Amino acid sequence: MSNTARPGTVSRPQCALITQALEAVNGFSNPEDPCWAFGDLAGSQCNLTLARLHAGDLGGAAEAIRPVLDLSAALRNNGIVVSADRVRQALTSTPARDTILARDLREEIALFEPLRRPALPR
Repeated sequence: MSNTARPGTVSRPQCALITQALEAVNGFSNPEDPCWAFGDLAGSQCNLTLARLHAGDLGGAAEAIRPVLDLSAALRNNGIVVSADRVRQALTSTPARDTILARDLREEIALFEPLRRPALPR
């Protein structure tokens, strides 16, 4: 994952937002931290994806969401699926929405579902 915002291609507020999102990803990236949770990391990665999308950086957005999309089905809880779906929705309104990359990401996210768990017996 790229660890820098691309300041030459985004406005100052967008750059600041991307920087904050990167700091959140970095802050949630240490699984040795006793407060670490994979859901927090995935949520911050989705937020970074959204920040990059809104800055017009589709490639950076695709890079940011890749670790989330690579999660095994067993780790795809509802919060992560909802966060990924927000990215899918944002991909429909980006100027790059008709690019192959944007369409591929939307399709992949649409298939991104949590592991189906049987209902608890009563």
